[in-house]
Amino acid sequence: MAGLACARHLADAGQDVIVLDKGRGLGGRLATRRSEYGAFDHGAQYITARNPGFAAWLDQAELASSAAPWQQLGVDRTWWVGTPGMSRIVAPLAEGLDVRKACRVEAVRSNAPGWTVACEGDEIVQADHLAIAIPAPQAATLLAGVTPLADGLDVVRYAPCWTLMVALAEPLETAPRVYRASDGPCAWIACDSSKPGRAADGENWVIQAGPGWSEIHLEDSSDTVSRLLHDAFESWAGALPDIRSSQVHRWRYARVLKALDAPCLWDGEAGIGLAGDWCLGPRVEAAYLSGRALAGRMLATQSR
Repeated sequence: MAGLACARHLADAGQDVIVLDKGRGLGGRLATRRSEYGAFDHGAQYITARNPGFAAWLDQAELASSAAPWQQLGVDRTWWVGTPGMSRIVAPLAEGLDVRKACRVEAVRSNAPGWTVACEGDEIVQADHLAIAIPAPQAATLLAGVTPLADGLDVVRYAPCWTLMVALAEPLETAPRVYRASDGPCAWIACDSSKPGRAADGENWVIQAGPGWSEIHLEDSSDTVSRLLHDAFESWAGALPDIRSSQVHRWRYARVLKALDAPCLWDGEAGIGLAGDWCLGPRVEAAYLSGRALAGRMLATQSR
């Protein structure tokens, strides 16, 4: 979200932009895992908006059929989801951009002026300016010795998250569609099939462990975590129908615990900056605002 928000703002201002993404699809933690039994939102589960500009952007995404409200009883703030999956919500930001997927950046170096970006597979990209929008620990590693901006990133703290995705042959008729707790193996349980725009034969569920539980089991094997989360899910739901498929995913940098408390980082003289939710706080909206802030700083430098 941060990188694409930055790229969109730059492109709309007439700049030539190249987006490099190591994933096979866009979205980062706005992630959707597809399977023969339907899709699972295995990263961010929903989005809320407090900033008027971000709220207006979500309204535009709804008009573009890439977002929709997910109505919940007893929730006083609108929950937004991507349609037909969370990863789709960033599609309007990427429209018309030069996006290069499955492009893992291995090194960056300054040409003074300008930058060289070396990607896996010997692809080289030349750029006048760089915007880095990846988790702070990864940015610190990539940029160590490259820019002083990397020196203060160790103050940012993240919580990990283990996610279980289960496709059931039949619905859980009496289970709540959403359940939340502060921690434990089932800090979040949701019926993905209840979200707008989802199509599945049967019912798909996402179970996300809390930060403390995920930290304790961070280095456990996928098989071990899968068994523990299955047992916890069944303890919550009761006897489960036939399980058609099951898989787990580990997010090492899932949720920001301590942010930088700055909209972005920008070195105008060197032409390099950083953005992400870790700049402002643990919300998708924070990533969007950080990316926009960085684009604004980049444009202001060029206009001098």
